[in-house]
Amino acid sequence: MSIEGTPSRDQKARKVGQQQSLYREVNERITDLAATFDVVEQMEILCECGLDACVERITLSAGDYERLRSMPTHFAVLAGHELADFERVVEVRDGYVVVEKVGDSAVVARRLDPRRRKDRA
Repeated sequence: MSIEGTPSRDQKARKVGQQQSLYREVNERITDLAATFDVVEQMEILCECGLDACVERITLSAGDYERLRSMPTHFAVLAGHELADFERVVEVRDGYVVVEKVGDSAVVARRLDPRRRKDRA
């Protein structure tokens, strides 16, 4: 906590990174299930933003999802859900934007990337 009793910027960055990584983990399970039924052309995922109350959905192709997942610091969020203090927009897509985590938030995103953990197992 900072002197004023509010979380420091670094603490907030880590919290945002953890929250977005949780959404990414849920989306990975969704894609795993979809693959078992060969339903992977178009898919619906949870918005991976760092906003506490967001339950919005994003529709994207399986190929776009795989490209997104190739970078552990990239997340799909609805336009307007970006958090400029912790990420930057790297791509504007139809219906969503791709953000790249920066700073402490990026460190957390890399560490919690489910695909990196699978590769190490």
